[in-house]
Amino acid sequence: MKKIIEKIQDSKSFLITAHMNLEGDALGSELAAYMLLKKLKKNVTIYNNDPTPQIYKFLPYSRVIKNSLDNGRFDVALVLDCSDSSRTGKVKDSLARAKCIVNIDHHTSNTCFGDLNWINANAGSTSQMLYKICDKFKIMDKKIALCLYTGIFTDTGNFTYANVDKETHRIVSNLMKYNLHPHRIYETIHSRCTPLELSFIGKIISSLKFDSDKRICWATISKWKDDDYDLTEVVFSVMRLLKDAEVFLLFKRVDKNRTRINFRSRLRVDVNRIAKFFGGGGHKRASGTTLNDSLAVAEKKVISFVKRYTNGLKYKSK
Repeated sequence: MKKIIEKIQDSKSFLITAHMNLEGDALGSELAAYMLLKKLKKNVTIYNNDPTPQIYKFLPYSRVIKNSLDNGRFDVALVLDCSDSSRTGKVKDSLARAKCIVNIDHHTSNTCFGDLNWINANAGSTSQMLYKICDKFKIMDKKIALCLYTGIFTDTGNFTYANVDKETHRIVSNLMKYNLHPHRIYETIHSRCTPLELSFIGKIISSLKFDSDKRICWATISKWKDDDYDLTEVVFSVMRLLKDAEVFLLFKRVDKNRTRINFRSRLRVDVNRIAKFFGGGGHKRASGTTLNDSLAVAEKKVISFVKRYTNGLKYKSK
């Protein structure tokens, strides 16, 4: 972090980006970094592969984010919440035009692709890491606090995941000094389901599958549409109500021979290791991958592996 702070101080122009399929932590950390750098009188551009989801457009300065960029060079490319440079999508070509790539992330699977890498897999979110940089510069206001709070809130599952610790709550306590309204943030992000979407979720829940020990729970979805409001975490939040279940999976048909798999787990299973085996990655408790297989083939292949993997663990106590 010290070297990154020095690089920020010594540089004039910055490109900020994050992973594809933007969510709260990616956008919260990007926009907080944007405001921090602007206060330091730097030239800053945010360039993302994907449009900003409607539910996050309440965040300050979300309108400045670009989805196309003219050729140009930057002193620093600041890549946030992204485990691999390929996950930036079309932005990757622009990274090569930066004199220095700074990689700040909390994914266990990060490939350390930057010239400067600050990877903290124990941090609950990248926004939590960005808070420390803002704190070092003694720069904070209500708008930055709102972005950081939103990033921390979403990436910790509303403060319910195992990545929440006393440091998370200490930082949130400091952010709350800026007159934030958590209930409004929650409602803006989560109170979005239509009756049709709730019916869709009900069909998924009613078709859940289990292994013989009821430790693994999964669903296969033949028609999944990644709309502006992604229902993935809503489904997982219901699945996590299951007593004794350890691993949760969603198999989503992308097309005839392509399947997206999302993994979630409780304390005993590192789903990042499972996802990496299948060419993906993420966090110990939340990961994903995409297979060039049909829905049925992907389900059989992955569930067979997960059963063998979890049987080997024998569900030792924490």
